[in-house]
Amino acid sequence: MNQIRSPLQIGDIARADFRTSFAADSENSRIQKTLELPYRYQPARLALSLSLAEPTSPVPISDSSGRPIRGDTLFGQDEADLTLWIALIVEHSGVAGLTRREFQDLVAAHWARGMEKLSKTEKSALSIEDAFAQLMSGARSH
Repeated sequence: MNQIRSPLQIGDIARADFRTSFAADSENSRIQKTLELPYRYQPARLALSLSLAEPTSPVPISDSSGRPIRGDTLFGQDEADLTLWIALIVEHSGVAGLTRREFQDLVAAHWARGMEKLSKTEKSALSIEDAFAQLMSGARSH
């Protein structure tokens, strides 16, 4: 039997909950506190950006028990911001016709991979400024 695959809809992504692993979510909270960021989505967006800068696909995660962030919070309420994030993630995947569940799984994997990179860099840096300098120099080398 053929399963009907519903294409991604902007409204569905805006209303959907996005989670990552418990470990990545814990690091998200730690980084938020360390950087004194007011919102949980801020370190999550940094993590997504770092992962999307990598040419390879992230490894799927088996644990998605982190706390949820709604799509319009994670990606932004402005339609241009939301569609840009969707386009970046879909384009990076190289898969046409992703379902909402597949998209959520990709976000979870990118979030976890990016958070690991952000966490390692932040822990090994001499200062927050040094961490960002390391991350930016690494992003330019891709």
